[in-house]
Amino acid sequence: MNSRSKYLIKNVEILTISNFASKILVFLLVPLYTSVLSTEEVGLYDLVVSTISLLFPVLTLNIVDAMMRFLMDVAKSKEEVVSIGIKYVLASILPVSLFLVIASKMEMFSSIHGFEILIFLYYIFFCLNQFLVQFSKGIENVAAMGVSGVLGTVTMLASNIILLVIVKAGLHGFFIAYILGQAVPAIYLLLKTRFLRYINKRVINKNLQREMLCFCVPLIATAIGWWVNSASDKYVVSFICGVTANGLLSVSYKIPAIINTLQQIFTQAWQISAVKEYGEKGASEFYGRTFIYLNILMAIACSWLIILAKPIGHVLYQKDFFSAWQYVPFLLIATVVNSASGFMGPILSAKKASKPMAMSAVYGASANVVMNILFVNLIGVQGATIATVISSFIIYWVRKIEVGDEIKIEGYSTVLITWFLLCVQALIEIYTSLWWLEVVVMGLILIINWTVIKGIIQMGILILKR
Repeated sequence: MNSRSKYLIKNVEILTISNFASKILVFLLVPLYTSVLSTEEVGLYDLVVSTISLLFPVLTLNIVDAMMRFLMDVAKSKEEVVSIGIKYVLASILPVSLFLVIASKMEMFSSIHGFEILIFLYYIFFCLNQFLVQFSKGIENVAAMGVSGVLGTVTMLASNIILLVIVKAGLHGFFIAYILGQAVPAIYLLLKTRFLRYINKRVINKNLQREMLCFCVPLIATAIGWWVNSASDKYVVSFICGVTANGLLSVSYKIPAIINTLQQIFTQAWQISAVKEYGEKGASEFYGRTFIYLNILMAIACSWLIILAKPIGHVLYQKDFFSAWQYVPFLLIATVVNSASGFMGPILSAKKASKPMAMSAVYGASANVVMNILFVNLIGVQGATIATVISSFIIYWVRKIEVGDEIKIEGYSTVLITWFLLCVQALIEIYTSLWWLEVVVMGLILIINWTVIKGIIQMGILILKR
């Protein structure tokens, strides 16, 4: 095993230990809040969080991504990079606070009335946590990221149990628990990374600021595109089918979150490796081999979870939420395709090619909105999940073309066949009771990818023997 693979695996191991355990704890919370909160309350919370996820990259000009990339550039001053990042994150707080004050005074949105302060606090700590996570990546302090993830989840778990079960604070308690889940890890990273020593009190470096903005501003479109691809369906479903239907769609994302966790863990480590290895001899082969390994691991996890969607739904979704299981299969497939897109992103970032990333997001988002409106009107909530898969593939395909020769993938047709078989399996799961046929489809996926699977097994044996 070469040094670049060892470095990547080491970072993945650290993040897996922290994040996977954390996500399992969050996963176990689903039966709790689906039994305590109504579908409408869950739908409202989900819309608020989705909106904040959109506002953050727009209002900050996505400066945190530029900060991470430029911190890894040895020719740049870390203090100057951080100071520029702080400037734009702080500036984003003002419009949010003004909007919430106006909304509260004029009672513009009755659904969020009484939650304005909690929404403001969530935005502040969400910003701080996102900023410090990207900062930690930039200085390659992966261990601190790992510990912060555990702290955030344990805090959120304990807070949810206390506020929902003991205090019975309802949706207000739910918001407070998630605010604490952002605040505690942010404070930990602030102290652990000794962040304050990187603050440069001198005048902002205008040339560096211009260079960072040229890199990150196109990424606003990327962030919006990803947001539209993952969240626009919730708005369309809420508008066409009602907030209650969105509550069902929201909880259906909890099972795909299992493999989404795997993707996020890997992507965090991959962002660092992709930048470090860019331009080095053999990098394109390393990129291609890693892509193939990641894809089959995600596909196998997806196939298993499609088979288990209904049994898990019986355990996970309480009362009126059970019917959400039927929206899980295609959302699982979208997560697999998104992992492929997420893999290409750091390679483009290493090239500082942010415009192609933006264009892929624009194409995917545009297709997503159109297909969501069309499909939801035609077949209901399930139409939103199908639209998400198709738009995810569009984003991936554009990025794959833009990456070009930077990545060399052997047996690429097998990747596409695997994705097609997953779609077939999803249709069988949703519309029939032929579970044995799903097992046959999964067997075909394993057979056509057997060579790659053997390579993964061999690598696993080497890791265990270390």
